[in-house]
Amino acid sequence: MKKMKHLFKTALFTLIAITFFTHCSDDDNEIVKPKTEEKEAENQQEAIDEQTLVINNFIHDNMEYYYFWNNEMPNIDPDQEEDSEEYFYKLINEPLDRWSFITDDYPALVKYFSGIEKSTGYSLQLTFLDSDNYQIVGIIEYIYPGTPAEEAGLKRGDIIYRIDGQTLNIDNYSELLSRTIFDITLAEFKKGIITEVTPDISVTAEEISLNPIVKTNIIDTLGHKIGYLAYTSFVYDYNQELEAAIGKFKEAGVTDMVLDLRYNGGGAVNSAELLGNMLVPPGNAGKTFIKSVYNNDVTNDIKRDPDYTPDFFLRKFSENENNLNISKLYVFTTASTASASEMIIYGLEPYMDVIQIGTQTHGKYYASITISDEDKHDWAMQPIILRSINALDNIDYTQGLIPDYELNDYFYNYPGELGEPKELFMAKAISLITGEPFIYESQTSEVKSAGRQQKKAEELRKRLNPLRYEMWVDDLHPKQY
Repeated sequence: MKKMKHLFKTALFTLIAITFFTHCSDDDNEIVKPKTEEKEAENQQEAIDEQTLVINNFIHDNMEYYYFWNNEMPNIDPDQEEDSEEYFYKLINEPLDRWSFITDDYPALVKYFSGIEKSTGYSLQLTFLDSDNYQIVGIIEYIYPGTPAEEAGLKRGDIIYRIDGQTLNIDNYSELLSRTIFDITLAEFKKGIITEVTPDISVTAEEISLNPIVKTNIIDTLGHKIGYLAYTSFVYDYNQELEAAIGKFKEAGVTDMVLDLRYNGGGAVNSAELLGNMLVPPGNAGKTFIKSVYNNDVTNDIKRDPDYTPDFFLRKFSENENNLNISKLYVFTTASTASASEMIIYGLEPYMDVIQIGTQTHGKYYASITISDEDKHDWAMQPIILRSINALDNIDYTQGLIPDYELNDYFYNYPGELGEPKELFMAKAISLITGEPFIYESQTSEVKSAGRQQKKAEELRKRLNPLRYEMWVDDLHPKQY
């Protein structure tokens, strides 16, 4: 991979050099523009500040080479674009590409990808409280351990009704929920009526490193030892903790594994590969986990490298001492399950029985890298650069992964913390593992009817947290890790 980094840098340098030389010409061959046209061009150039031009050309040069759909980009002159952010999004191949983005705060992006952010330590499911789609409540999905939310006594299922005395609605919820020091008014539903809970709870957000392993549990029942892992993001910095968590399952003699990816929007492919190594049945070391497909320009440059081998495009399983030696995996999913989370499911399916419980996943089978130029500016791009396919190449890229058993994570009527036997999804997994009746069988029809509401909730969530579905390729990023 180090060679690939060098190759990409060399290719980019070549691209820039070619661009420079094609603007030079012999005097004999030079086309002389009319003076009025030349003057208009000079005036346009003066209207765009120099720093904007630097950023625009940074966008152009990298997108033209790396972007997965580079041949589909419109021909737009970067020297004529006054707004760098708008220019970037003009290049995006919509509607296929729903994920590439740009930011003018590269340091903050690096922190985010490392699991560091200013946070209260809870994750919210947002939903409308009325048929007019105006008033909103936030339902806590989970709490990160050791955070202000945990210290304040908040827990999964708590309903946030007001912030600093203001009821949440479509116009103010993003601003209210982004505050760093605030008072929360909780509420509860009783017979369809919402009632406030007193007293208010004061919370102060802190810049903290959020461990994506939010819950583990082992349930010993009816001759089965069921390991449960709630994993909220594939963060390279927590790979050791991930390996340790699976290692404890192995030491305990876990016979069945439940992986909760309901709230996992993706992350480092390196972490997904590590998890796959510990879950794939023994005997599959050396077989293909994922194959990467790049655009033609990148692919051809890779193949021209003297050290190129076809294995370059493959991520293969390797042996891991913490391998659980299981043949079946139970995975919880929602529309928030995206990217590297989906990769675990379709990457393992050729080798084991993966039972998906929940709702259809997000449908992101593409990966991106962070591209920056710290010496010149704080802008960074996260463009899609490849498609990830499994060993069978049998994915429908037009939709998310379809569950084997449908359950909606619209859960405020259901008791139980994550990983507890009475939690809705866990109860379903235990039923499938042990053959015992599903304790909520008579109630799930009303849960399925919540699908439309949950789609709206995902739209609200993305507005509040637009990076939730992003995946990046850690070993192609020269500055990362």
